[in-house]
Amino acid sequence: MEIEILEDANPPGADDVTAGLRAHMVEQTGPLPRLPLTLLMRDADNRVRGGIRGTIALCWLQVDHFWVDEALRGQGYGARLLRLAEDAARAHGAIGAQLTTATFQAVGFYQKQGYAEIGRLRDRPPGHDRIWMAKRWG
Repeated sequence: MEIEILEDANPPGADDVTAGLRAHMVEQTGPLPRLPLTLLMRDADNRVRGGIRGTIALCWLQVDHFWVDEALRGQGYGARLLRLAEDAARAHGAIGAQLTTATFQAVGFYQKQGYAEIGRLRDRPPGHDRIWMAKRWG
C-alpha cells in the first residue's frame, strides 16, 4: 500500500475520498439531502458586498464562509444574511446551523443571533482561539 502526500487543491483521486465518505454516510443515515447554499449580497453596481457559503447536510446548515464588507458592518446586513440562510435551510428540513469562528472574528455577533459555543480550540492561530458554535431550531 502506498500513501501520497499531495498539496494540490483537488488532485486526482481526491473525489474518491469524498465519494467513499458519502457512501458510508448514506449507508448509516439514509439518503439525507445534501445541498450547497450560497447567498450573495450585491450593491447597485452588482458588486458582491457580502454573502454566505455553506451546505445543508445531515439535517444541519454548515456555514463555511460568511463575510460582510467592512463598510457595511453594524447595519443589520449580517443578521439579515444569516436569517435568510437559516430560513432556506429550514425549508429543506434542517433542524439547526453550525459554524466556526475565531476570537478575532464575530463571536459576539453570533451570540446575538442565538448561537452558543459548543467547542473551543486554543491557539488556532497562535494568540487566538477557534470556536465552534451552533443554533438548534427545533
